[in-house]
Amino acid sequence: MTEREEYDAWVACRFSDLDLPEWFLAVGFEFWRHGRLSLIEAAGAPVEIRVVRVDR
Repeated sequence: MTEREEYDAWVACRFSDLDLPEWFLAVGFEFWRHGRLSLIEAAGAPVEIRVVRVDR
């Protein structure tokens, strides 16, 4: 799964009831992607980021 596919799945899971414009999703992806990269860089080592889903 590519980063974009993972992001799209994340958005679909959490915001499926909203009609978000494509430009908004594209900007959101850039923030999401760079946020993940900064966490990896701050760790100082290659890491895998996993999210534990908690039902609301």
